[in-house]
Amino acid sequence: MHSISRLAPLAALWLAFAPTWASAETVTPTPRPASPVSPTPTPTPTPTPTPTPAARSALPAAPAPMQPRVSAPASAGSSSTAATIPSVSPAAPGEDLRVYVLTMGPGDHPFYKFGHNAIVIQDATHQSDDVFNYGTFGFESPWLIFDFLQGRLRYWLSVAPLGPTVAVYRYENRTLVAQELALTPAQRHELALFLDDNASEANKYYKYDYYRDNCSTRVRDALDRVLGGRLHAITQGPASMSWRAHTLRLTADNLPVYIGLDVIMGDVIDRPVTEWDEMFLPEKLESILRRVRVPGPDGEEPLVRAERIILTAEREPLRIEPPHWVGAFALVGTAVGLLLAALGALAAKGRRGSTTALFITLGALMFIAGLLGTIFVGMWAFTDHEVAFHNENILQLGPWGLAVVVFLVRAARGRERARLWLMRLVGAGLGASLLGLVLKIVPAFDQDNWRIIALWLPIWAGAVAAITLWQGLGAARAALAFDARQTRAAPPKG
Repeated sequence: MHSISRLAPLAALWLAFAPTWASAETVTPTPRPASPVSPTPTPTPTPTPTPTPAARSALPAAPAPMQPRVSAPASAGSSSTAATIPSVSPAAPGEDLRVYVLTMGPGDHPFYKFGHNAIVIQDATHQSDDVFNYGTFGFESPWLIFDFLQGRLRYWLSVAPLGPTVAVYRYENRTLVAQELALTPAQRHELALFLDDNASEANKYYKYDYYRDNCSTRVRDALDRVLGGRLHAITQGPASMSWRAHTLRLTADNLPVYIGLDVIMGDVIDRPVTEWDEMFLPEKLESILRRVRVPGPDGEEPLVRAERIILTAEREPLRIEPPHWVGAFALVGTAVGLLLAALGALAAKGRRGSTTALFITLGALMFIAGLLGTIFVGMWAFTDHEVAFHNENILQLGPWGLAVVVFLVRAARGRERARLWLMRLVGAGLGASLLGLVLKIVPAFDQDNWRIIALWLPIWAGAVAAITLWQGLGAARAALAFDARQTRAAPPKG
């Protein structure tokens, strides 16, 4: 699964979820003859180049199909009872095919954090290993940024030879596992026809969804289609964890991506999901395929006939669960809040440069909060990014942060009314943050945003303390100074 933006959280969202981009030079597989097993129409025939031996070395060779033998014509004058070469019936459709699921492990780049997968159709007749990759999109599109911001990225199914595909993942130091599936010849033929048709120009494009319709769910659905729903039937139990938990555990080694995704995604990804939904991750599909059983000649047998590790990455193993960082976020938020309060106290005492430091620090924090809050509203109201809807973080990072910045500037220029509005705005920000915490007792407010609350609640409290100290102690000092001047100026009595 792979995904730039000028906005850091949006970039993190895309970079973490955009699928691995296949080579632009895809190969169209040779269409197979129509089969009574599948009603899928056959695409227009396109010759397939014969791959080099390196392209076929990653997987065992497919069994050569039985070729029909034609009776020898009788020579002139021969007896009608002369012996002829017996005819042999051609192989059933699909006999010359093998089907594999390729699972690619995560890589270093944010594009590759969630791994990737694809289906390989190995065809002995045409000497081809076609990799069907649902995770392809075009960087060259002039509408790429606009489509991404709108949540309307168009992905497609591409086809490439196995050899170059393996070379890419070897270069990226990523694990590559091939699972051969024990499908019947009819099922293999049906799947090949379906993928051929799906890769045609008319059918290959689809609207990408991070969790519901991505490279892995497309592979899952294609397999379940030929398995008659067996995969769906065994995955109706609860998932091991939520979509958010999976997202956080796989991005924990890249803190900007981790925070960006945690902040920008709403409660949609915290809802209970099933194992079927959990297969948006290639690693989960790989694991669940090992549990599927299908009819065999001697009763039910495993769907995965054999596994082969083609590449092994030299990297740390994946986290089993997300990190528990609420305490760490609370410590950081408390430290920042105390810093703001200290700057407010120093500014009230008239320490040189303290007021400037307070305004710059508080202004930067409020700008971040206000910008993110505005993004939340925009994504909810004007885009198709459903994962960003109903984001409770808007109570911690509201658009009003931008208004705080405006009144900070006005207050710095000595506008008395700006001081009053500044106090009201930071007070409202603290109130909204506290409301976000209190609402956790209401079942409808079930977003797992404890880390964001732990970070921003003490920051808002520090902002209120800073402005109160700056205005209160500053006003008191001004009043005392005025009284002193008045006392010195007063004529002596009597």
